[in-house]
Amino acid sequence: MNRSFDEFAFAVTKCMDRNEKRALLTAFKTPAGFFGRTDKTILGMDIIKKESLSILREEYGSRLMAERYREYFSDPLNGISFIYDEDFPVALRHIHNPPVALFVSGRLPDKKERLIAMVGARRCSGYGRLFSEKIGKELAENGFSVVSGMAMGIDGYSHRGALMAGGKTYAFLGSGTDICYPACNRDIYEQIPHSGALISEFPPGTGPLKQNFPDRNRLISGISESVLVIEARERSGSLITADLALDQGKDVYALPGRITDPLSAGTNRLIWQGAGMIRSSESLIMALKMEEEPLVSEELEQALSELNLEKDEMVVYSCFDFYAKSIDEVQKETGMTLLMLLRIVAALCCKGYLKEVFMNHYVRNIPV
Repeated sequence: MNRSFDEFAFAVTKCMDRNEKRALLTAFKTPAGFFGRTDKTILGMDIIKKESLSILREEYGSRLMAERYREYFSDPLNGISFIYDEDFPVALRHIHNPPVALFVSGRLPDKKERLIAMVGARRCSGYGRLFSEKIGKELAENGFSVVSGMAMGIDGYSHRGALMAGGKTYAFLGSGTDICYPACNRDIYEQIPHSGALISEFPPGTGPLKQNFPDRNRLISGISESVLVIEARERSGSLITADLALDQGKDVYALPGRITDPLSAGTNRLIWQGAGMIRSSESLIMALKMEEEPLVSEELEQALSELNLEKDEMVVYSCFDFYAKSIDEVQKETGMTLLMLLRIVAALCCKGYLKEVFMNHYVRNIPV
């Protein structure tokens, strides 16, 4: 991921926004192709203004830019990945307003890695800390990589859980990768590049400005196949990440909590809206693995036959999953009368195969 001076200067300049940079790369293919053209040619493309080009030319020829280049690449862990590179995460190419380049300290995920995002409250409770560390650790032990934002609270504990298990974890920052924010996470900031990567679309030296974090959140959800929200208030950045994930077609899971706890208000609302409920790390990992490796029909038939259920019970049971599903949804799928369906669901609950999580919404209690 070591880059030419042209690429570094193009990636770090702030005189152009993402749209302008992407348009220039479309027109000139690479930063070298751009810098090698005359001002007249570039301005004739009507992509950037004359003032911006003048600033960029001045930056390009300055001693400061040369020093920044040498300093950044003096650390062998540092690199830059452009949107046209093979190692650039494919999922991030297809999000809304994708980054032009990523600054990386460490190594970007392999294409086969299964990335799970974990986000939540900065001022988390002991309950949130316990479960974020536990789930992060057990995800890593089961071959998943943990993605988060290295913020105080849930983010940091999720990274720590993955590191405790010797797994891979990736932190998307709202600052440059050379800035540790918050300072209380210095320990994981120093460990993560050796077990994954610190990643940012913000150039080195960029401070943790408030407006950077919503941008950062779209990358956390964009690169991950699923997003877990551990604790969140009714209005929080974690819910923004969850909304982004839903917009990107990702699965969202949430850890339930007491209805009187403000830190569980956001997660409880997500579950009410249809997010998967985290009942335990074991059931979560089972659900994630089932998404990866669905049972073939012969295996499925054998597994279902071992449940010792009547035919109608089997039909109803197979309609439920590890996230809450309503009676109305299952009735539409089965075509049964409401009375018959309620009778079967009651029987399945008595046998321990289903569990009611809130009124007329059920989850599987025993995985297939």
